Amino acid sequence: MIVMASVGKRVVSGVLLAFLGVILSIYTLLSSTWLSLLPLLLLPFVIAIYFSRLGVINTNILKYGLAGAVIIALFFLLAAIPPLYISWITLLVYLFLLSLKHPKLLIAYLVFLFLFIPLMLYSKGYLTVTSHNLVKIGDLKELQSHLSRPSSLVVVGHAMADIIAHTQLSPNEKISEWEEIIVNGTPYWVFAVTPQNTIAQNYVSKIILVHVQTGEVKSVPVHLTVGSGLWLLNDIVLRTFLATAQPIGNTYPFIHDGKAYFAACVNRLGGFGLVELPDSVYVYSEDGGFKVIPQFSGDTHLPEDYDWEYFNWYIEKWLYHLADENPVTFSFFPRGFLWIPASPYSQDLLNMTLLIPGSRGETVRVYFGVSPQNPNSIVSLILVNNTGAYYYNVKSIGIYSPYYIQSLVQGKLPAISGGYLYAKYSQLIYLDGYYWIVPIYAQTNIVTLWGIAIVNATNPQSMKIYQYHPDYGTFQDFLHTVLALRLTEQPLKQPCRLVTGTVSHVAQFVYKGDTYIAIEVQGKTFFATPEIGLTQFVKLLKVGEGSKVTICVSDDKIINFLEP
Repeated sequence: MIVMASVGKRVVSGVLLAFLGVILSIYTLLSSTWLSLLPLLLLPFVIAIYFSRLGVINTNILKYGLAGAVIIALFFLLAAIPPLYISWITLLVYLFLLSLKHPKLLIAYLVFLFLFIPLMLYSKGYLTVTSHNLVKIGDLKELQSHLSRPSSLVVVGHAMADIIAHTQLSPNEKISEWEEIIVNGTPYWVFAVTPQNTIAQNYVSKIILVHVQTGEVKSVPVHLTVGSGLWLLNDIVLRTFLATAQPIGNTYPFIHDGKAYFAACVNRLGGFGLVELPDSVYVYSEDGGFKVIPQFSGDTHLPEDYDWEYFNWYIEKWLYHLADENPVTFSFFPRGFLWIPASPYSQDLLNMTLLIPGSRGETVRVYFGVSPQNPNSIVSLILVNNTGAYYYNVKSIGIYSPYYIQSLVQGKLPAISGGYLYAKYSQLIYLDGYYWIVPIYAQTNIVTLWGIAIVNATNPQSMKIYQYHPDYGTFQDFLHTVLALRLTEQPLKQPCRLVTGTVSHVAQFVYKGDTYIAIEVQGKTFFATPEIGLTQFVKLLKVGEGSKVTICVSDDKIINFLEP
């Protein structure tokens, strides 16, 4: 009798503790904090009581349960998974324990669990975009101004930049992080460097900047005690995660006013973890201090005051659930379900992001939306800068997908010995229309720039491929030449470099039976013959002193005349 009474008390105690665990789990689901460890640590005691024998707590279960709880907590900590999700796990386990001794209730719970978990995972994106619409509808004229900056175009791709950055490393160093960001209005590949053994030397030792157009490299010695790839608490993700218990997004190094910093973007969970929103940026300096800056604050110290990795996810869900643009509404089943029709506005996010400098020197990210029925055509562009996200419907323009463009360019490339050519990093620009600029790289024992293709974005059959030659000058000079020539029908007979300026003197003469035109620009004399083509030669005949011209020259010979 005494044993039965003791067992009964244990069962009642277990049920009461399980209900307490449910209450604690629900309470800690309200926000992501380290309080979520409380229901996790309580769980082994509840399980030990539930499976006790003859009224005695099963100490083996308690011991292994506590060890398991510690392992789970460490896993969530080291993987930087917000502890709020621990509360979801404990809540579901407590409910399972409460239903364990009631077969019908247990079956109902398992069916509920089977349906609930997929629905919960699916609904996170929908609940986030419907409760907090972060995207505004933009004007197409604004889009043209954003995309009309040639300084944003990448010629030196990441593979090339990585090779350049590695030339700056000592044998005891390694690259721990890389990013493309805007520095003083100019795009750079940025590399963070640490010692090989970060247990002994636990700091970022160097930041390397590689210019995306010239390949110019700057190596800046630093001593950042918080950064990517460092040991334990010096790791920026772990340090920031411990301080916030929130999702950690993109991390990147940067230089501002000659000083080195490392930034970590933090987002915030709400709505029982079913809503995730931008929150802040933790910026760590060389002196070991840090400051917290709200995302989208417009702070000029930061090259990028938002988490572009988060927006990869957010914009994907925003486009997927889009039901209408005016006003913006969303559908839970945008692709249709049973009697629910599919939304004509629902789109897929293209797995490619562009980076461009903003009007104030900030970092702007460009995302592309495509129709699920026609992935070769761009339906929309979304630009994210330090003031927010902006949606542009470009369906009526008829811009082709960058991957489709790359495949067309790839199909026209010749074979080379000792390696192969590949087209990558298609970039959209607006000049007198929309163009895709596609760098072409040669992969041999190293990666080098082979050429650039320029393609009409709305009529991809209109395409020109220019092969790089040192006579063009630097990679940046070559890019400017390609942009100036664009899709000109006048073929280039040889590489040339651009010269732009005002004509100070003009002369015409005949030499050995050929008519020559000589013009003086920027203090240098250049000449042309009818070999450049009669149309261009006649245009040159009309040039007078004081005219502004753009010519493409090789040494002192005019290869191509471009109308100003």
